[in-house]
Amino acid sequence: MEIILLERIEKLGQLGDVVHVKDGYARNYLLPQKKALRATEEAHAYFKTERAKIEKDSQSKREG
Repeated sequence: MEIILLERIEKLGQLGDVVHVKDGYARNYLLPQKKALRATEEAHAYFKTERAKIEKDSQSKREG
């Protein structure tokens, strides 16, 4: 499954990377915890418009 990462995930990628992962890993871990989006046209458009907010949220999680 192709996904867009919404935060840095060790050994997988950085915020905004489009990566291929096993379906179960995406469905059971990344998607429910809001760490990724399915790589669809709508998700790409959403990510482009919300990137600054997502980066700010990701930064605040790391700091605190």
